[in-house]
Amino acid sequence: MARRGSARNHDVELTSLGDVFLRVCGAIVLDTLAFVVWNVGTRSPQEVIAAVRRALLARRSLFAGIVSALVGLIFVTAATVLLLPAIAVPQIDFVPAELFTLLVALALEHLIGNDLRALAGGSDAMPR
Repeated sequence: MARRGSARNHDVELTSLGDVFLRVCGAIVLDTLAFVVWNVGTRSPQEVIAAVRRALLARRSLFAGIVSALVGLIFVTAATVLLLPAIAVPQIDFVPAELFTLLVALALEHLIGNDLRALAGGSDAMPR
């Protein structure tokens, strides 16, 4: 009987570990989508500043930039909400966990961002 009790505790630990794993993966995916929408991983800071300057001169581009910023913020907020229950001690571990997911997402965006934008039919799908 003691073995069944210990096996049950082991199953609970695996279930919570699987939940944590899925939450971290989901947060990385949502952060990656935010970076894909923002298109920051594949452009240099100078290109981003030049795009902002061009957008300030054209109302349509400015509106598109504001909408993409809001959509990206929604993705980052959703990733944060998804990640928070997976952290044992949020006061200590939240910032490192969030930075980890953001850095992995930035690397993924750098690797597959142009392909995802091309699939979505975005105008900035091809590198210049």
